[in-house]
Amino acid sequence: MKNLEYNPFSLHFVSKVLEQNHLHLSKKRGQNYLIDRNTAEKIIANISKDAALFEVGSGLGALTMLLIENHKTYSIEIDRGIYVVLKDFLSHPHLTMIHGDFLSYDFSQLKEENLFFVSNLPYSISGEAVKRFIEEKIFDEGIVMLQSDFVQRMKAMPGEENFGVMSILSHYYLEITPLFSVGRKCFFPAPSIDSMVVKLKKKLCDLPQEEFNSFLRKAFQSRRKTLSNNLKQAGISPEILAKSGIPLSIRPEEVEVEKWERLFWDL
Repeated sequence: MKNLEYNPFSLHFVSKVLEQNHLHLSKKRGQNYLIDRNTAEKIIANISKDAALFEVGSGLGALTMLLIENHKTYSIEIDRGIYVVLKDFLSHPHLTMIHGDFLSYDFSQLKEENLFFVSNLPYSISGEAVKRFIEEKIFDEGIVMLQSDFVQRMKAMPGEENFGVMSILSHYYLEITPLFSVGRKCFFPAPSIDSMVVKLKKKLCDLPQEEFNSFLRKAFQSRRKTLSNNLKQAGISPEILAKSGIPLSIRPEEVEVEKWERLFWDL
């Protein structure tokens, strides 16, 4: 690149490299790049020394360049233009760069038994990415940066405004440990909300995620309706509610978390 010293924490570098390569960050994809080195170093400090890593969203390499100092790292980037630019700047024996979509990537290509998940997750795919993390056996733990309101949804309890499908999935499949908050000024362009870095660890859970998630989506298809009406609309007999001692008049966001497993197995 013309007269550019690689520094993904420099706003000047980020602006210039995008300009020189005629690249435009996509709001739809949630491309908000971390430009605060202190935040990146705090994330790295929470990763086990011997872990092999899988990073989702290489971006311009703010996390990647620090990860590869001590870790074997696979880093996937969906944006072809950004991927090509980063490959020009960043090369290391520890780094394998991948151009692709994390949500559909075939992990059997990697010949790895276990990888630690790392990502500054775009808001637009946060829910689907967390579900993919849960379902892929190659992952047991991870550290992710998520927008604060999404973390609130994950940790919400029945009766709270944010309680929903993601809350229930998180309860059954994940241990969530908030680590620290990250202000919106640490990104370019700045998002409309602050973020939070959390540690994720999978729980042992016998519930088949795809089927359980599908059931929950049907149960929550209309928050204004009662659970019995939502189930009836999805072709499921409301009689399963009686087996679990759940009133027919209850709304899905009011049902105790522990009762969803019983409801699912009673189908």
